[in-house]
Amino acid sequence: MSKAAKARNLSQPALSKHIRNLEHDLDIVLFYRTSTGIELTEAGERFYNRIVPILAELSAIRQELRQFRRTTPIAIGSLPSLATYYLPQRIKGLRLLDRPMTLMIQNTSGELIQSLLEGRLDAVFIDTLYIRESLWSCELFTESYYAVFPLHHRFRSRKSVELAELCEEPLIVHQAPCDTRKHIIEQMESLGHKPNIISEVAFGDFILGAVAAGMGITIIPELMAKHIGHLPLFALPITNFGRNRSISIATRSRKLGSQLYEFISTSVESPSTQS
Repeated sequence: MSKAAKARNLSQPALSKHIRNLEHDLDIVLFYRTSTGIELTEAGERFYNRIVPILAELSAIRQELRQFRRTTPIAIGSLPSLATYYLPQRIKGLRLLDRPMTLMIQNTSGELIQSLLEGRLDAVFIDTLYIRESLWSCELFTESYYAVFPLHHRFRSRKSVELAELCEEPLIVHQAPCDTRKHIIEQMESLGHKPNIISEVAFGDFILGAVAAGMGITIIPELMAKHIGHLPLFALPITNFGRNRSISIATRSRKLGSQLYEFISTSVESPSTQS
């Protein structure tokens, strides 16, 4: 009993308790106990002969699943703007828990959260507003919203703009559902205005092309606004948009989330600290 307890890294009383619990569960005596030691009963021998191959099979299953997990990619989900301007330089060569990684893009934080809860994604990068209490999460950065104009716009000499000044402007937005579109409408309606939406475009940089062509203006997160230098556009921060956009990582696994956050946050500076 002492050798068995040592092999299992248990105390002898703890091992004896496990044996008693097993006998109680099976409703049968497995060992003869004498002053000189213990030995298997006939029922104990039968149980041993049956359980050994089962334990061996269970061990093989565990090993097979470990190998399967190592070769199964970690599925990460992201909003389009983050997948384009934030994540590429931060996840290059990323391999967590000795597993490869795949990136899936969805248009809204709500869709990403649903995919995470259903097990189709392992981690998501989303607007913090959509985080569920049941998930592990950590904020990565916050950013302002910017209005984007064609170069000939009358605000060309301005340093910033108020949201109320944009309510009558011809507005180009992404097609629903879209987090930014939703926030724009909510904030303008809170000022008693209905957005003057004149065009809806698919996700991607098409919206910037429409603004450059003089079709109207648009409102985008700072992360996107910092990457329009190659286009005939200018961007102004909106001083009273109502709320900044907060971006967080969320997972169902604290271990995965902690490792991913550490890798992301130390790979390069966050947008809020870059010049």
